[in-house]
Amino acid sequence: MLVVSYADFFANPSQYKNEAAVSGLKILPEKKQKKLSSKVQEKLNALNAIVGLIPPEVDADALLAERRMSK
Repeated sequence: MLVVSYADFFANPSQYKNEAAVSGLKILPEKKQKKLSSKVQEKLNALNAIVGLIPPEVDADALLAERRMSK
């Protein structure tokens, strides 16, 4: 029997088509996300809001190090 995670199977189902024909195929159920506390959810929302604000060509680590040295 072949056991495949739900996400992996649905990401590329054609990969498992032959295996399913030859042997049994068992798809594990999709994992449910745990309920997060409101504080944690607020922090995640804030982090997701700032993703992509700093352009990739800017070296944020160098800027932060320079800022720490100037203080």
